[in-house]
Amino acid sequence: MEKIALVEIGGSHDECLLTQMDAIKQSGRKVILITTQVVMDRNPFFSDYIDSLLLLSEAELKNKMKSMRKLLHFLKKEGVSKLVLNTAQGNHIRNLSILALFSKIEFIGIIHTTRKFNDSFTQKIIHKKIKKYLLLSAFLKDKITPQKGISLDYFYPIHFNKASINHEKFPKKTIVVIGGVENRRKDLEGFPQLIKNVGNDFQFVFLGKSDPNQAEVIVFKKRLIENQLSDKVIFYDHFVSNEEFSQQIQLSTAILPLVHPNTPSADQYFKNQISGAMNVAFGYHKSLLIHEEYSLIEEMQPASVYYNLENFSSILEMNKDTFIEISAQMKNNSSFDVLEQEKRYLSFILG
Repeated sequence: MEKIALVEIGGSHDECLLTQMDAIKQSGRKVILITTQVVMDRNPFFSDYIDSLLLLSEAELKNKMKSMRKLLHFLKKEGVSKLVLNTAQGNHIRNLSILALFSKIEFIGIIHTTRKFNDSFTQKIIHKKIKKYLLLSAFLKDKITPQKGISLDYFYPIHFNKASINHEKFPKKTIVVIGGVENRRKDLEGFPQLIKNVGNDFQFVFLGKSDPNQAEVIVFKKRLIENQLSDKVIFYDHFVSNEEFSQQIQLSTAILPLVHPNTPSADQYFKNQISGAMNVAFGYHKSLLIHEEYSLIEEMQPASVYYNLENFSSILEMNKDTFIEISAQMKNNSSFDVLEQEKRYLSFILG
């Protein structure tokens, strides 16, 4: 039986793994996972899909070459035919690509930012081994002109481990901001202005850990207090478990990436990479609240309600029924169907 290995040793992007594991498992192949204890602790349900597991410790990963030799030895011992690098960038992956340059194991990479195709010397070395890459959106794929010999496609990692929900737990209309308070990824500066006229029947949840001791969290909360907006916003001061995350998303009204033009958030998203909020919305069939600047991104259009900084509150009020309609339409859209995306993924990595 063919064995396909997945690698995620960077401690992030593990939300992309479940779609891949399920696709491989459903195809009748064995799933081999190389990751860290941190990733497994966050996702204990991964065990249901894994046939063989290698955990690399933080201490081991500090030696970038030795740890990659161990990884490659494990792949050969397991008889792996294909290796999918869930985050196909960085020095570890460069070293692994060099070590495996003449190995018969096919390497396939998932890229999370198009910058890696533009100005990364490390990535050019990785390209020597990896000739097939997946991106996480059609929009990003279409922005890249790959060098000769490299194949590109995209898929949406939208298979999530959904928890049971208690509808009485969150009585208000909830707008979810994926992740914690972070200036680099979200327009925190514009947020108070954005929500100041929003009615009290809405609440906003930053669905990720916002460390109350961090300076940017302290400053942000202070601004909310000064603008008398604290009652409208909920934070988590701890790691958000899969169960908590899933419950909040399922009971939410819409998902707000909080990406706005001409802010640090725009340097991160909808330019070189797609916000993780997009695939969460696709997977849970939830509406996206997107700034009108990004209305030309076609793949988000069936899921989106558009706003600008001046009309945000009225857009929320006017579209209470629209959010429900969009969710219903997404359930019948093949682009947001888990099985269709798993087929798309499999077709590429097996092709």
